[in-house]
Amino acid sequence: MWYAFWGEASARQEYQDICGQKDEEFAALVRELMERLIAESGATHLDADGVALGLIGVLEVLWQGIAFESEANIDRAAAIARSLAYLRSVFPGEFGAAACAAPRAAGAPGAAGGAGDFSPGAAGHASGARLPGWAYADAGLLAAEREQLLRPAWQLIGHEAELRVTGDFLTGDLAGERALVVRDERGKLHALRNTCRRRPHALLAARRGRLRSAIHCAAHALTYGFDGRLVEGSTPGDLVPLELLRQGRLILVRSGGVPGERAREPRWDGFAALVPRAVADLEVAADWKVIVEQWLESPQPQQHFVAPNQLLDIRPGGALILQVVPSAPGRSRLRRFEFSAASPAHQRAGSGARAAWRRQIDAWLASQIELAQSTQSGLVGAADEAESAPMVPALAQFRALVAALLRALPAR
Repeated sequence: MWYAFWGEASARQEYQDICGQKDEEFAALVRELMERLIAESGATHLDADGVALGLIGVLEVLWQGIAFESEANIDRAAAIARSLAYLRSVFPGEFGAAACAAPRAAGAPGAAGGAGDFSPGAAGHASGARLPGWAYADAGLLAAEREQLLRPAWQLIGHEAELRVTGDFLTGDLAGERALVVRDERGKLHALRNTCRRRPHALLAARRGRLRSAIHCAAHALTYGFDGRLVEGSTPGDLVPLELLRQGRLILVRSGGVPGERAREPRWDGFAALVPRAVADLEVAADWKVIVEQWLESPQPQQHFVAPNQLLDIRPGGALILQVVPSAPGRSRLRRFEFSAASPAHQRAGSGARAAWRRQIDAWLASQIELAQSTQSGLVGAADEAESAPMVPALAQFRALVAALLRALPAR
């Protein structure tokens, strides 16, 4: 009966309307994931189309086999293991046996312990072992951090004042996910993946700007509307939408997580009466986790950490949002969003305080980057040892998240 239905499906326009685009999007998604794996593993000799076609073929055969089994005889774990075996044969070392089991939350009942356990239960909140040195420069762990910690989190991309009229856009590189926010003809904001559907290059390179009438990919003669719909050219489909959230006039974006989940962070409210002044990027020769750990080890009264990678700093002279994202194993990019009072009277009255604030922030950031780079140099190749200083709870909690990912990596 199933094959009879499938034979008729191609002739049924209603089925094509409902499922055809989803099939195309699934194929495009698998191809994009293979491109990411090839880039992150350095296996540039592989062809993303061929690997994606192979994986889709494996999945097709497996679910067709399942369709002829009774519920009692379906072995889902075996199907997952066979799928991972295919991927492991293409990407040796990237899909070990440990990857077949989902990592338990650190501290959860039954969480794995022993010599390889870096959870707070093993390390202790007071004076335990830190994460191993290789965890701060490992490509496999970085891929897991991007997928499971950073992409599901709401990330700041800008302020609504930067998107005043039709065609205004903002872009951001959020932990490897290129994001684009653009205002359409009706004033609505759209969050889209800033990636060509034909080849994975950025459609727009500038952080902000204004488009005349559409989003163009000159390389492949593709044109998309401001809502991401394909209007001209041949390609697997429309631009992939991302989730968008307003916190006051701040605009946050993410590419994963629980649909509809809000950002439970009241401290964003401190930016309601502020306007953006400048955005700058700083390259740091240190892992993103090193910077986050520094923030958590020495919290300041005017600062508030937003997990997993953003810091809010609100002072009388101005406000700052810092966002650290990994750029490569052992390297990161620190984006600095500056804000100040909106009214001219407040700006004149606070000009002296703002200048003093900027000097303090510049000096503090310089010292943070210098410390992070020095720490990174000390971590790489260093022997794992216990920390002598007590571990604050916030730092222990952050390390617990990373420890859960460590336990799911293939054994070393």
